[in-house]
Amino acid sequence: MRIKSLFLLCSLALTGTLAHAQEQELPEWQSQYAIGKNKVKPHAYVWPYANEKAIKKRDHESSEYYMSLNGKWKFNWVRNPDERPKDFYKPNFHVGGWADINVPGNWERQGYGLPIYVNETYEFDDKLFNFKKNPPLVPHKENEVGSYRRTFTIPENWEDRRVVFTCEGAISFYYIWVNGEFVGYNQGSKTPAEWDITDKIVEGKNVVAMEVYRWSSGSYLECQDMWRISGIERDVYLYSTPKQYIADYKVESTLDTDQYKDGLFTLEATVEGETSKAAELAYALKDETGKTVFTGKQKVNAKGGKVNFKDERIKNVLAWSAEHPHLYTLSLSLIENNKTTHLTGAKVGFRTVEIKDGRFQVNGTPILVKGTNRHEHSQSGRTVTKELMIRDIELMKQFNINTVRNAHYPTNQYWYELCDEYGLYVIDEANIESHGMGYGPETLAKDSTWLTAHMDRTVRMFERSKNHPSILIWSLGNEAGNGINFERTYDWVKANDKTRLVQYERAEENYNTDIYCRMYRSIKEIKAYTERDDIYRPFILCEYVHAMGNSVGGLKDYWDVFETTPTAQGGCVWDWIDQAFVEIDENGKWYWTYGGDYGPKDVPSFGNFNSNGLISALREPHPHLQEVKKVYQYIKSTMKDEKNLTFEVKNWYDFTNLNEYNLNWSITADNGKIIETGVKTIDAEPHEVVEFSIEPTQKQPKNCKEVYITLSWTPKKASRFIDTNHEVAYDQHILTVNKNFKAKREILKAKTAIEVDEKTGALTSYLVDGKEMLSSPITLSLYRPLTDNDKRDANGMRPWKKAGLDTMTQEVTSIKKKGNSTSVVTKLINAKNEQIGDATFKYTLNAKNELNVDVDFTPNTELVKAMARVGITFEMPYQFNQVEYLGQGDIENYADRKESGKMGIYQTNVEKMFHYYVVPQSTGNRMNVRWMQLTNEDGFGLQFEGNQPYQFSVIPFEDKIVDQATHLNELKRTDIVTVHLDAEQAGVGTATCGPGVLPQYLVEVKPYHFNFTLFPIQK
Repeated sequence: MRIKSLFLLCSLALTGTLAHAQEQELPEWQSQYAIGKNKVKPHAYVWPYANEKAIKKRDHESSEYYMSLNGKWKFNWVRNPDERPKDFYKPNFHVGGWADINVPGNWERQGYGLPIYVNETYEFDDKLFNFKKNPPLVPHKENEVGSYRRTFTIPENWEDRRVVFTCEGAISFYYIWVNGEFVGYNQGSKTPAEWDITDKIVEGKNVVAMEVYRWSSGSYLECQDMWRISGIERDVYLYSTPKQYIADYKVESTLDTDQYKDGLFTLEATVEGETSKAAELAYALKDETGKTVFTGKQKVNAKGGKVNFKDERIKNVLAWSAEHPHLYTLSLSLIENNKTTHLTGAKVGFRTVEIKDGRFQVNGTPILVKGTNRHEHSQSGRTVTKELMIRDIELMKQFNINTVRNAHYPTNQYWYELCDEYGLYVIDEANIESHGMGYGPETLAKDSTWLTAHMDRTVRMFERSKNHPSILIWSLGNEAGNGINFERTYDWVKANDKTRLVQYERAEENYNTDIYCRMYRSIKEIKAYTERDDIYRPFILCEYVHAMGNSVGGLKDYWDVFETTPTAQGGCVWDWIDQAFVEIDENGKWYWTYGGDYGPKDVPSFGNFNSNGLISALREPHPHLQEVKKVYQYIKSTMKDEKNLTFEVKNWYDFTNLNEYNLNWSITADNGKIIETGVKTIDAEPHEVVEFSIEPTQKQPKNCKEVYITLSWTPKKASRFIDTNHEVAYDQHILTVNKNFKAKREILKAKTAIEVDEKTGALTSYLVDGKEMLSSPITLSLYRPLTDNDKRDANGMRPWKKAGLDTMTQEVTSIKKKGNSTSVVTKLINAKNEQIGDATFKYTLNAKNELNVDVDFTPNTELVKAMARVGITFEMPYQFNQVEYLGQGDIENYADRKESGKMGIYQTNVEKMFHYYVVPQSTGNRMNVRWMQLTNEDGFGLQFEGNQPYQFSVIPFEDKIVDQATHLNELKRTDIVTVHLDAEQAGVGTATCGPGVLPQYLVEVKPYHFNFTLFPIQK
């Protein structure tokens, strides 16, 4: 198939001049106008259902008039369109020698082609493909083509009925044939394309063929931060309707905006096709119990047409929200001769979305967006099964997330059904991103020849999903500049949907966005916006706290603003899931892959920048998801009176009274003993603040220094994914009850000895009954294996390495030995032989077998501008891999990410303390530690205490190995564990994309004094 197109060939790279305009034959996939041919007009899903029960269960697949074409297809792949089997669509073309491929599933994940990950650029705009971007053109010679074929047999009861072929998504352009006849083509990979193939099918075996192109002009609008992969990635199926059928319907189900009590229901439908006599279209709306709320019936013209039902009002409707996702079931029946010929429908929810007084409101209540972005990702590529979608929903609900932005395209249709059912607010985003063209004059947003493509993607997003109550906001796209095309799509959506808001980040403060939704803005910028007198739109970050590697630092600082500033209403974390793949190397070791790991050395790549999820690619939570859960929690308390144990609690739920939860309180001593527990019910309306007290019967113990009062909230009634034992929120308060109390130390009676290196001043040996406890000397530590954020933070890698903190050595300037003490003065030297500071160590081994390490450190502030940490480090034999500690746990926590760590005594091991991020990096830190023990399996080892609460980590690898590794399979064990005891350590920030570590969480460059005590134990 070819069309004629007039375009300019640019030969600037070769001659520096513009070639003359010339006319030449181009295939449709090289034109921005070729958005599709012969396709059914976009519409809401009108699958035929077997009965009303199936509608309620959302089970269209059990209908006798539905046929899945998922499964094995015959497949041929070529690197060049000219090499494709041009006649493969003909039924007599033999495909017996072709391979099988799974549909849906990207072909790069099935052994074909080259998966490429880039972020802002077009992957084909590269020397590897001998091409420079030149919209609408894409490479020809290097454009991969996949040819798909399979057969199907039409059931006998489909005879004399209309048959529709649907492909939910294939990237990026494809042609389709049935039984050798051309059906049409499609461009735009993330919304369904349908064709009426009634006149193409035959009795018996039918042949469907699809020719899919990796790149097309549509690729210029699909420049998203994700793997650039190809093929049929969503469901393919057939369904059958009668000759006259329900073609579309639109539901508007809102609340009255006076009291927000009553439901307002509007229904219009479109019937197409002809019958010999007029039919009727009837509907029924039923509540959750199956009770019919109301019904309607209208005559339908024999030639079809629009059907508008009378508006209805439901008194005291059960409103839909993320907290209480009440749904009604709508059924639509086309009736002819008193027989239902086409039954379809959907779940309906009543809710109102609006902006009032500059605030985003749902059902008349200002809400906070506790959100995340979500790409579709699995080990199959961008094909996500129903089971994986349910897992995503489960985790989001369990971790207090209430909003998901579909980044950066409409998702699998099943996702919306889950969000409707389980309660997630959805920002649905059009499949438009032309990031590679920039935001200036060249942006496609300003080129009206691309308006057709922009509008098609926006309209298809809307028409498909317009009836889902979970969608509160339409997004026009992402990172595609702003101009006439986005103004027109905004105008169209606002004209066709009065019930939702529209946002677009690149519109900034132009008219074509209802929400100021800038990404990665700092707290300072948020405050500056909200303090202005001229704003009328809320600030909701469409992306923030970039969760790449060890990240999400400073989340609480954002929420301190969101919870105190009415027009700052939250945001969506970037991103939900790491877009990584699991591979096995030649030695049988597994590892995560990312950009640049496939293909030649010079393949376009943006590295591991797509590994920025709250969960791993296998849907296992990263530690920072616990921080999100804690900061996003809806119940927050503060202590008002320590003596009377009085607290103030705020109910941050928008539609739920706290009396639906149990308050489980406990008082635990710092020796681990539970002193007392209790359960209360607190009555607090949404957004209400109330005071309450707990009344323990036991006196505060005398055999501890501190007690920890924990307030934990659990639901009284279980719901899907949330049982009655699930902790939805907690707060912990520390009380000092015996300030001068010192617990008795169980120090092992043993013969101990130490040695100090007279050249470095490091303690090189610590013997306990002749057993060496150290595998490397105890030295000062100012550096850490770089996190992804450290590599980009202005106060991270660059100043650390410039000062030589990673190459620092110690050189003795004086040493004194007196009795059981050794005092050493050292200068700290980097690889350039520059002195970056001074440190004095005093080692004292007393008669009780306590080894005291006392350190004074003074940095050279002319050279040292930032530090990762201040503490000591050493290695011990791997047998000492059992860890017990009193501190914040039992997940890693840092200065700017410690809200989720509960004080307590925890038992773990070094393997569990090392978190396997996609790229190995610093991990496993624990804050506010009172003591820590490191023992072997027999309980023999060392205890570590500080003169003040400290931080520690223990990992099963050397720091340098972690720092040098780019993939997990590069981590090599050397039979040691690495120990860090820190007086201070920097936070983690979000500098990979957004603010770095905030000033209050940096390690101040100043003199430090700290002290650690080590002693042997036998548990």
